[in-house]
Amino acid sequence: MNLHVRIVTPHTTARPSKLAGLEDLTGAFPGLRLSHVGLDAGPVSVEGSFDEALCAPGVVQRCIEAAREGVDQIVIDCMGDPGLEAARESVSTCVLGSCETTLHVAAMLGHKFSVLTVLERVRNLLERRALVYGLRDKLASVHAVDVPVLEIGVDEVALTRALFERAKVAIEQDHADTIVLGCTGFLGLSQRLSSALREAGYAVPVLDPLRTALATAVSLGSLGLTHSPQAFPSASFGKPIRGFASLAQLLSQGAQRT
Repeated sequence: MNLHVRIVTPHTTARPSKLAGLEDLTGAFPGLRLSHVGLDAGPVSVEGSFDEALCAPGVVQRCIEAAREGVDQIVIDCMGDPGLEAARESVSTCVLGSCETTLHVAAMLGHKFSVLTVLERVRNLLERRALVYGLRDKLASVHAVDVPVLEIGVDEVALTRALFERAKVAIEQDHADTIVLGCTGFLGLSQRLSSALREAGYAVPVLDPLRTALATAVSLGSLGLTHSPQAFPSASFGKPIRGFASLAQLLSQGAQRT
């Protein structure tokens, strides 16, 4: 089965190596084609609700573009899931948020999960996401490693060590039995963390949010499933929009979602 999945990174910092970290999945799923886009306008990284508000229009625009190009599935490359519900109202193509998807998978794999994220300021955002997604009772804790998104690749050895120490606290003190990496910028670190935990005697699943969302998108695509139009009714493209010139022009080219 041929399936084209578009990954939308909701900020303006170039990530040319993003697809390289997912190449093994194209081998695991024959016929899978991946493509990746970022935003032309918006924040350089997403580390809170303010950043999410700035990037949401760009996420919607990229999702509409992907749907009109015939892309089969769309994944939002951020644990904040910015613009997720708006995008679902804008396109009939299946749109998955990395956070929503991964938290639900984590809830299936254990009794309680903990999320390891970048900064303390992101804690409230992730706790609200768990509440909105109906998973607050499954969330054991959220821990931060105090590394800004744009500094994730500076020292991956130190970052993995910090993730390991926070994971130990989550497992020993918060009784988490599953660990979720709370930033899609941690791509490539889940296996390292899992190995380190296993060597220390902690046999727990470690979920990479982007890889989890991508694999789920492939599964839903193979089943022919997308989000419900009853839950996410079609947006009105005919309503005038002031500003957002490129998005307004895109909407004017079609009266309804694709």
